[in-house]
Amino acid sequence: MAFHLSIFVVNEQGKLEKITRALAEAGLNIRAVSMASTGEFGVVRVLVNDPDKGLAALKESRFTVTKRRILVATIADAPGAMHELLVKLSAARVNVEDCYGFVIEEGSRAAIVFEVEKFPEAERALEGSGIHLITDAEIYRL
Repeated sequence: MAFHLSIFVVNEQGKLEKITRALAEAGLNIRAVSMASTGEFGVVRVLVNDPDKGLAALKESRFTVTKRRILVATIADAPGAMHELLVKLSAARVNVEDCYGFVIEEGSRAAIVFEVEKFPEAERALEGSGIHLITDAEIYRL
């Protein structure tokens, strides 16, 4: 199983820098980041090369943080590729609770990181579909 970290933050200057400092001081590499604000508060999601170590470092720095299970799919870096992924999940009645992505090889491959409510169903829906779910080791090496 792969994980990313969700960090609850007060929306104030310097908060993101404090998160990245804690991770850098722990020797962690950030593979992807997503940030959403709801006014006064926000959630920062980070995909790091060692989520357990990241969780400990952020807790030690007094952040409210959780480790959340994720799936990461690689898709073509092309129009409609993400839609094809979501059609397969929707057909399997899998709700996507959180999602962000990044390009791995421009014009070739992209990675989509997602949390779902039904992991086994999501994995089954994507098996044999041409959409590759990458392993934990591959995720943390991205």
